[in-house]
Amino acid sequence: MRNTFLFWFACFLLFSMGAVAQKKDKFRYKADKLTNARDGKVRFKKLLHNVVFTQKTTIVYCDSAYYYTRTNTMEAFGRVRIVDDSVTITSKTLTYQGNEGMALLREDVVYRKGTKVLYTDILDYNLVTEVGEFKENGKLVDERNTLTSVYGVYHSKSSQAFFFKDVLLVSPDFNLKSDTLEYSSITKVAVTKGPTYIENADGTTVDADGGRFRTAKDQTTFAEGTIETRNYIVTGDELFIDDQKKFYTAKGNVVMTSKKDDILIFGDEAVYDKKAGISKVYGRPLMKRIMRQDTFFMSSDTLVSIENVDKDKERILAYYNILMFKRNMQGKCDSVAYFLSDSTIHMYDDPILWNKSSQMVSDSIDLKFEEDILKQMTLRRRAFLISIDTLGQHNQIKGRKMVGHFNEFGDMQKMDINGNGESHYFLLKGDSLMIGMNKIFCSAMTLRFEENIMKNISFYTQPEAKFIPPHELEEDQMFLEDFDWREDERPELYDVATYYKQSNEDSPADQEKILKGRAKELMEQNEDKIEMGKKMLKEADKTEALKQLNSTKDHLLIER
Repeated sequence: MRNTFLFWFACFLLFSMGAVAQKKDKFRYKADKLTNARDGKVRFKKLLHNVVFTQKTTIVYCDSAYYYTRTNTMEAFGRVRIVDDSVTITSKTLTYQGNEGMALLREDVVYRKGTKVLYTDILDYNLVTEVGEFKENGKLVDERNTLTSVYGVYHSKSSQAFFFKDVLLVSPDFNLKSDTLEYSSITKVAVTKGPTYIENADGTTVDADGGRFRTAKDQTTFAEGTIETRNYIVTGDELFIDDQKKFYTAKGNVVMTSKKDDILIFGDEAVYDKKAGISKVYGRPLMKRIMRQDTFFMSSDTLVSIENVDKDKERILAYYNILMFKRNMQGKCDSVAYFLSDSTIHMYDDPILWNKSSQMVSDSIDLKFEEDILKQMTLRRRAFLISIDTLGQHNQIKGRKMVGHFNEFGDMQKMDINGNGESHYFLLKGDSLMIGMNKIFCSAMTLRFEENIMKNISFYTQPEAKFIPPHELEEDQMFLEDFDWREDERPELYDVATYYKQSNEDSPADQEKILKGRAKELMEQNEDKIEMGKKMLKEADKTEALKQLNSTKDHLLIER
């Protein structure tokens, strides 16, 4: 409000200065026909045909006019044209107050100065201060942009214009809508206040709260807003747009929301290269994929989203210090490629996965999802699986390739080992007595799981087996070459999604109570969640229960 008051006060001063400067300048006039007339006590001169008025450097042409000598005011009609130095204004009618230098132009008004043209039906223009005010829709056109609004003020000397209400700026590469806009025809810089919406020629849109636009360079800065690309809606505390280079930047509390998939990406900074179709997110970014029965989280140093006209090539890349979390699976590696068309995640550079009591490593790991559920996992080259039994012993299987299969709830059912198979498997009597270890070489094996715990192994293709009873079993015989149990690296949900924090207030009994309540709530929501709810109710291990509780809390929050 204070800035608005100062602006109009300045305008008043300029208009007042104009009035003082021109107060004593009388019109000179001529016409084909001149007569004296009166309207009551008011006397005036009536001029017809080829009428010309002159006041210093200002010349007014029209078809007819009334001139009031006492007030130094003239009314002009028909093909009105004002010429003042480099300014030309045309209209159908004009009331010109000579003492103040104020021209009130009406109907089909066209103001021209150089390459700048203003169109309106109502224009009040002070020829001294060279400030014009249009009141019922105006359009300003220069060599680059077109601006329209309901109301506006134009300063001819500085080529500065102020537009208010339903403002539309049409530029070669984008359209901008706002409620308030300041524009310089010299610098081609536009500044908006309040809600601002931009739509680029390529379909990219921006929704923001005010900004600064360098239209000649197609550069824009926003305090806060939203960018909409072909695949994502991007929000941030600060936005910068370079339409010339097709380069967009968002900083502070960045959120990228996929328009095609249930994917959210969070970070401190995002950079979108429109020409390359690449978005990069920095500042410990987090990808959150909302699935039917769970939520998949992945964090890294950098996340990259790649657009492509070929949907099979659209993907999300992540690299360095990658952590993953899902209710029944956790992982880490240094490089990931996530192909969206077939929902496949490829893990590289020391990939490792944990599935309840099992750990899996290999040179590369592929995860295949179908309808938001993990269906298949492939470990290629130097695959190594370790599974803890009920006595805490490490069952171990190595092979060239392993393929894991999952049920409709995303729980592992079996794992096939193909090529160079080698196994150390501890035999138990019941759940409390180890009766020996089988050391087996076999090129093809199948592991079977129940509730993500390995239960048995089948061996095919000429297995070579050696049974070692407990009293003959030495510690160095218990582990295969390259054995490395890395449970201490296993991420929790709050390691991946840092805004989650493990509660220190709830006691174990409270946590179990909450867990059971969440499980029952899941079971009541939908029949296809009954089995998952039952498994949560059965869960005896409180540490694992807490992991499921955190994931379930998030899942319920998303659904609501």
